[in-house]
Amino acid sequence: MRRTLVAACAALALGLAERAQAQPRHQVIFDTDFGMVPQDDSFALMLALHSPELEILGVTTVAGNFSQEQATVDALRVLEIAGRPDIPVYAGADMPLMHEKSEYATRHHGEWWSDAPPVAPPGGFAKRKPEAVSAAQFIVDTVTARPGQVTIMAIGPMTNVAMALRQEPGLAAKVKKLYIMGGAVAALPDGAGNITPNAEFNFWVDPEAARIALRSGIPIALSPLNVSRKTSLNREWYQKLVAVDTPLTRLIRERLGPVFDKDPGRTMLMFDQVTVASLVDPSLVTTTDLYVDVDAHHGINYGVSVGGKAPWPFAEGAQKMAVQHDLDWDRFIRMFVERVTPPVPSR
Repeated sequence: MRRTLVAACAALALGLAERAQAQPRHQVIFDTDFGMVPQDDSFALMLALHSPELEILGVTTVAGNFSQEQATVDALRVLEIAGRPDIPVYAGADMPLMHEKSEYATRHHGEWWSDAPPVAPPGGFAKRKPEAVSAAQFIVDTVTARPGQVTIMAIGPMTNVAMALRQEPGLAAKVKKLYIMGGAVAALPDGAGNITPNAEFNFWVDPEAARIALRSGIPIALSPLNVSRKTSLNREWYQKLVAVDTPLTRLIRERLGPVFDKDPGRTMLMFDQVTVASLVDPSLVTTTDLYVDVDAHHGINYGVSVGGKAPWPFAEGAQKMAVQHDLDWDRFIRMFVERVTPPVPSR
């Protein structure tokens, strides 16, 4: 049975690669507050690595789920396990633009404020080290060298993107598109926050950076909590993921297996994975065009994103963007499992 699954997965990977060759590949900068499995960033990177429609130009790390230092060593290690150590990793911002560490931050999700040394990933630190160039500089250099060709996949706090936009005037006009996992839009179903009552984590960690990115003029596809809440990774789908033995599925089994062993009824939302999938296949998501802005004032609505059909007072600079709010769950999860299960395609 396992040999049959391996053969089927290999055939699927070959078919995907052949179809992708007929289409131009999306050139992607993968900007992430990376965390080791079972964090969604790891799964999102695995999906990107298994998607021949995408060419990952580099991974840029930012403080968010964990410190920037931890994100960097974990991203390097997952790329090594996947057999893609050739993809460079650039260390980015280790703190938000203005948001300072608080007691509230230390008691809730995220260790963006931490200055502890990074913990060794499973199997130890990767052989390859991060590049000497900073994440913001890499974004500036790469986009400038390929105007109109580079898509930024931003699935963590927007600090690196904002720093690049501040550093290089005119950079926004050269970015092909910006895919963002962030925000929660109250005007649409499932719009509550997940770090404060109305704020989503990525935007709350660095609201000032989110506001700069949202108002930049770059064409944006926004993947907020509204669409993430249409997902539910359960034990059945986990078992399908690890049905074939590869270096990555062994990592998934090692890190996620104990979670389902302890709580077989556990379900997990899939945040960043949806953002990546929506670039690979836009038909998976339903979108509504809204003007979206974020509150960067220090108060009870710090980091809260707001969407409306037209600009409103104090949001005159808000930009219209495609906001994802529904998902073809069955097609999405089947595509995710079918893609992540085979070995990473050869480059």
